[in-house]
Amino acid sequence: MVRIARQLGVAFCAWTALALLFYARFPLQALATGHRVSIAIEPLISCWMWALITPAILALAERFPLERGRRGVNAAVHAAAALGSVVVSAPPTYALAKLFGGRVAPGLGTAMIAESFIDVFSYAAVVAVGHALAYHRISAREQLRRSELEARLLSARMEALEARMHPHFLFNALNTISSLIRTGDPKAAVRAVARLGDLMRSLLLDDGQEIPLAQEMDFVGRYLELEQARFGDKLSLRIDVDPAALEAMVPRLVLQPLVENALRHGIEPCRDPGRVEVRASRAGEMLELEVRDTGGGARGPSTKSTHIALANIRARLEQMYGAHQQLALTRGAEGTVARVVIPYRAQR
Repeated sequence: MVRIARQLGVAFCAWTALALLFYARFPLQALATGHRVSIAIEPLISCWMWALITPAILALAERFPLERGRRGVNAAVHAAAALGSVVVSAPPTYALAKLFGGRVAPGLGTAMIAESFIDVFSYAAVVAVGHALAYHRISAREQLRRSELEARLLSARMEALEARMHPHFLFNALNTISSLIRTGDPKAAVRAVARLGDLMRSLLLDDGQEIPLAQEMDFVGRYLELEQARFGDKLSLRIDVDPAALEAMVPRLVLQPLVENALRHGIEPCRDPGRVEVRASRAGEMLELEVRDTGGGARGPSTKSTHIALANIRARLEQMYGAHQQLALTRGAEGTVARVVIPYRAQR
């Protein structure tokens, strides 16, 4: 009912506009011929009658579309309906025009014959509009369906990539705990197990693919506590995060693999103490994340797990931000810098 009322309102406005466009020629004719302006009321009444039957024609266009399969049968239905529209619209138009003193044909039959061509043409125009609206609705639904499919596909890809990172993280954390047990430090091992439990609970929370940077930094901080128990005085930490960046949304587990890489390949192989720095800052419309280590460039060959972690991060960034992202790994004499640049989006 609401749809029909809306169609009637739109049809009334459209047909009235068409009538006004028709009437625009009368002043021009009067100006050209020097006669008084004479306006016939019949076109306006005819347009309003067509406005009344427009919803019915649109319903027929939707019920009997001129497409492959039943085009012949449906065309016959519309041909019959077009002739029927002449029979339906002409008598009321003729009667009302005559009632209001308009110029009318000598008889109803003559009026119907005179108006039959324009009426059939009007019917065809409304059917064409109906088909255009139908195709627009189909296109909009198809576009929405494709968008939903793409969103589900993106979510599935992101979940698959993140799922691959969980066992990688767990494997390395268990190695840390086993190292503490082998060195004969049961208290540190117990603390490490408790910290691992906290980290696993954080991983199991379904917070979506993006989380606030503050939440990611909390996770990284807990992970570094776990590693600090193993490295002891050999490891020093520095966290430098711009407070304005804490509300930025970042991918889950975007920093922890980079920190883990810095520890495994920058700090662990060196005999001397080293430092890991984690930085985050906003640069205009972009968010910059950095993980530095002072490993002095003394790195052995990259491991398969390192390649997997970095490849997963890069794939996730590409899926989420397209070309508006960057992951760069720079090695130098003073250590290695892993730098991530993504669009800055504040937490809603």
